[in-house]
Amino acid sequence: MSDGRLGVVMIHGIRSDAKAWAPLRKLIAKDDKLGFVETLPFEYATGVARIHPLRVFPTIDTIADSLKEFLVTEAGDFDRLMLVTHSQGGLVAQRCLARMLGDGAGHDLARIRRMVMLACPNNGSELLLSLRRSFLGLGHPQEKDLRPLNDLVTGTLRTVLRDVVHATAVTDRTCPIEVSVYAGESDGVVTPASAKSVFPNSAVLPGDHSSILKAETADHRTFTTLRRLMLDIPERAAAPEAPSAAAVPEAPPAAPPTAPPGTVNNTISGGVTNGPVIQAGSVQNVYYSAPPTPPADEE
Repeated sequence: MSDGRLGVVMIHGIRSDAKAWAPLRKLIAKDDKLGFVETLPFEYATGVARIHPLRVFPTIDTIADSLKEFLVTEAGDFDRLMLVTHSQGGLVAQRCLARMLGDGAGHDLARIRRMVMLACPNNGSELLLSLRRSFLGLGHPQEKDLRPLNDLVTGTLRTVLRDVVHATAVTDRTCPIEVSVYAGESDGVVTPASAKSVFPNSAVLPGDHSSILKAETADHRTFTTLRRLMLDIPERAAAPEAPSAAAVPEAPPAAPPTAPPGTVNNTISGGVTNGPVIQAGSVQNVYYSAPPTPPADEE
């Protein structure tokens, strides 16, 4: 049985870190009605230049697999989870869901009741594409997934829509999760069209690509929106119970045995019943007659 706690896993974007969530985490911790919430910032390696010649920046797939382990270990004590992402963090979360469903681990995702994506480039970001390649490096593994019309991102989006957003039951390959996406009304990095994409539950919040997270006061609309969603976590329907022994209908009484096919009983006048004689698959009726009565002596 659930203890009522909610683990909120927070996933930052490219060239960022867990500190980006500090304003929102402070507001959540101060809110009396959110005492059941514990924030769990997930961090991964990102940036512009490699800080060590023997290290590389991980791909989105690698980060997604790291998030999978984070959900099992750091978030393993929570019966209910909510994912909150910013920018590229939304791509990481979606890739994690899609890869786990592809592995037949849909039941492992059942703890996740809601996912909120803020300013996620679902359709890519065209901002300074050529400059970004030069700034981040032509071979930067994370920059590739930010490009418009990326095939892998599009395939992941299709999987999430089909097997998460529009799913109706938890199976090995599907898991229904409430997904809400928000664009920044002044965002010049990820356009509203890209952030909202084709998700049915989408809206816009004040702010640009970075200020959408800078909730310094309790009336900041990003906080008030997240607060509302945390207070309204969908409950997972319980699996149907197996019928009890009393509810199992009894089998109908067995029919009386019938004569084998081809068997015929015949009743002869006089009340004598003669059984059949079966030879070579045919039925022959045998009739017995009394011996003839000898004639009386003539006088």
